[in-house]
Amino acid sequence: MKESELILSVPANCRYCYKCLRNCPVKAIAFNGQHSFVVEEECIACGTCVNVCPQHAKTYRKNLKEFEQLVGSPFVLSIAPSFFANYDNPALVISLMKRAGCVAVSETAVGAEFVSVEYKNYLNSNKKILLTTSCPVVVNLVEQYFPKYLEYLIPVVSPAIAHAKFLEYRFGSLPRVFVSPCIAKKEELKAHYDVVLTFWELDEFISKHYGKLTEYEYLTVDENQKVDPNPQFFPDPPYPNRARCFPTTGGIIHTLEKEHFSHMSIEGVNNLIEFLSSLDLSLNVIQGVILVEASACIGGCLNGPAMRKDLNILARKELLKKWNNLLHTLNVNSSRLINPDHYKLTLKRNFVDRSSRKEVPSEITLKILQEMGKGDLSKELNCTACGYETCRDKAKAVALRKAEKDMCFAYLVEKVSSFGNKVVDETPNAIVIFDEEKVLYLNPAAKKLFENYRESMVYDICKRVSNEPYRIHELFINGQRYYFYPKLFDLPEDGGSVLLFVDVTDIVVQREQMNELKRKTVEKIEEVLNNQMKLAQDIASLLGESIAETKAHFMEFKKYMIGDESANV
Repeated sequence: MKESELILSVPANCRYCYKCLRNCPVKAIAFNGQHSFVVEEECIACGTCVNVCPQHAKTYRKNLKEFEQLVGSPFVLSIAPSFFANYDNPALVISLMKRAGCVAVSETAVGAEFVSVEYKNYLNSNKKILLTTSCPVVVNLVEQYFPKYLEYLIPVVSPAIAHAKFLEYRFGSLPRVFVSPCIAKKEELKAHYDVVLTFWELDEFISKHYGKLTEYEYLTVDENQKVDPNPQFFPDPPYPNRARCFPTTGGIIHTLEKEHFSHMSIEGVNNLIEFLSSLDLSLNVIQGVILVEASACIGGCLNGPAMRKDLNILARKELLKKWNNLLHTLNVNSSRLINPDHYKLTLKRNFVDRSSRKEVPSEITLKILQEMGKGDLSKELNCTACGYETCRDKAKAVALRKAEKDMCFAYLVEKVSSFGNKVVDETPNAIVIFDEEKVLYLNPAAKKLFENYRESMVYDICKRVSNEPYRIHELFINGQRYYFYPKLFDLPEDGGSVLLFVDVTDIVVQREQMNELKRKTVEKIEEVLNNQMKLAQDIASLLGESIAETKAHFMEFKKYMIGDESANV
């Protein structure tokens, strides 16, 4: 991870679903090796990808360790106005921060009071359009994607920066900490605060060091009784006047307290892109000055990326209203309200062109489209499934190495289908599709096998074989003997069947030849054994005759010898 990276990717969690890309308003997501990552120089830090990723493959730079290093030492804390909508018991959270070493909890809305004064001054300018610059994502969007409209950005710092300047004026070099629901603030404020946290990070810190907030007793205050705010549980003075409504729709306009100027609110990055894309046409018909309250989040900061998710925007707004009324009801006299005129803070700022768009030659785009099987306009579906608005945008992203051709679902389906068709066409096994009435399809191998057969004959063979699938069938086709092992697959949606004739003729023939060889071998062995037996019998017979003849001669000799002895006596 580079220190400059704000939105981080967790490759091990990425499942290549393209949800981050589909929802990214500026398509600052790239894919490589089946994982996504954020293109830093194109990202406007809206945090949309962090919220929408179902696999938590997108996160952001955390600063909790830096905050923990401050704990126990004096520091000051700036809390965004939406703080009171993020917690059921914000007074308890404030008390925990003061227990952690915070010497002052100040509302960022104090800085918004300074900014609103500056905004009023610009309402008398000769610009037709004035874009508010409190939202860092809006500034990023214009600087990176619509730099020709930089002149319409009000050159005033955001309330958070104005508040940082005020805190520095009041508390000197004490470490400053800012907390809000905005991820983009981390980058915007890194030169103005020592630590910038989101509410999620603050929740993690509290849970780690103090336990669950629900385990504490709920702190109640009588809204009808004017009491001096307990410094342990409430923000410290000075207090804002009207700027606590800054994070809501129309909040900036409400804070200005001027009715005689044209104004409008535009929320959501996509709506802002649509507005800026056609702004040239609008400039020709605008009369006077129009203040455009611009916010990247629909519903304002109350719907920031790191806000609590268990309450909807309406419930959050009611919670904010409740606590704003409570804070207003407390005994806060005018001397404790901030008066920007009493301070000399430098609140001017400049904007720079940070656009980095790379153009792709049309011939390269067309070449990639052809490689994706989109050689003609009819194949450019523009279905947005890959995350890009058009197929041409996708092709340009491929050329810029931000996307891969396989990210196109239509391309993949066609590719897989063509592979499937090729397998069916090239397989040596006959494939027949038939229903209850007729043959529907024969692949090339089946056509060759049944080339002299009528369709009805092929159908009869298929029906007969399908009645006894998964056993070897002997078939005589075109005067030749075949052995097939049929495999049957049903097509329930189409009401048909697929019959695969696996040709096992060679195997069966080889098996028969082997059996014949075995039979002949056994016969030969039997013949040899029989011959040996006969030979043995013949030898035995000859031996018997020879012994009998020898015995006869011996008897004659014996008789002769005995007779000769008798004559001599």
